[in-house]
Amino acid sequence: MSILPDSLTYMQRVQDAARLGYPWYVAGELSLEKWPSLEIKLTELYDCNLPKSSRSKRRSRGEAVTLLYAVAGPADQSPRMVRWLMAVSDGKGRVHAREKLLRFDAAQDRCSFIGRYELVHDGVGWSWRMNRKRVEALRERIHEIASAPPDRRQIRRDAAGEYDAEIEALMDELYHAPGFRLMRRQVGKLVAFAKGEWRRLRPESGPQIRPRTFLPYVTRRPNSVKSSHGAGGDALEA
Repeated sequence: MSILPDSLTYMQRVQDAARLGYPWYVAGELSLEKWPSLEIKLTELYDCNLPKSSRSKRRSRGEAVTLLYAVAGPADQSPRMVRWLMAVSDGKGRVHAREKLLRFDAAQDRCSFIGRYELVHDGVGWSWRMNRKRVEALRERIHEIASAPPDRRQIRRDAAGEYDAEIEALMDELYHAPGFRLMRRQVGKLVAFAKGEWRRLRPESGPQIRPRTFLPYVTRRPNSVKSSHGAGGDALEA
């Protein structure tokens, strides 16, 4: 298949594979220049991305079926890299014998990682969230901004009044996170933490954190239409 239009679509396809009964996967990263050769090789070996009807027939006969997904890094990356994942169903097939497959394992709580994000099963279903290191870094940054002494606060003014440039930039970043279910929950908790730190460490008379609307859910994304995020999905980079 062609490369997916952005990282958000790639994340959604990987999530789909985990929830639709493709419990195994192998993944990697290589240069954009080398990707076409690997794509051809994997497709010839394992019949990746067959039509849905063909996949259903093979699975009903107890045969393993594969799905292959890939996304390119930012256009300004040098060399530009491609992140790929091949999801594999249970069943007979040489893919299980030839490849060192990992498992989407709900019992292990997490399995697939993309930079600062991880795909996890929380007992309800599969969803993406920020990993622990990323959450801790954001909490530390929020505290640093809130506790900054007056001479180090970056206070700006616009038509709406005074604002703290650092906390507003961080809030913008949070509200541009991929809106998967567990990610939305994390953002909500981080915003609540920021408001609590602001009440605790900043004067009521000073600039307050400006209200946002909400982080939208990730809607269903097609494989072949480019989104406004761009081909690399820069916001998803580590």
